[in-house]
Amino acid sequence: MTIHTDVKTAIETNLDLMINQTKAYLPFLRVAFPGVQDFSELVFNMMVGNALSVFISQCTMRLQSPSADDFAEFGKIVESYRNKVKELF
Repeated sequence: MTIHTDVKTAIETNLDLMINQTKAYLPFLRVAFPGVQDFSELVFNMMVGNALSVFISQCTMRLQSPSADDFAEFGKIVESYRNKVKELF
């Protein structure tokens, strides 16, 4: 099973929204995490965690259990956003 188009769209929409929100919250992140050396990696990891919950909840609403291939495809989707996050910093 590949990731359903609606699920992929929900993941991508969520990631795009989080990138836009990160731009607004960037000053807060610098104050809240003063010891962080690589903000792009911190933000990317938080975004992936959030997107993973979207992915699992979208599959659950369709009464589907994600397979290993689905998780691999999810990884490919979120990895494409790594450079977008790095551009913020």
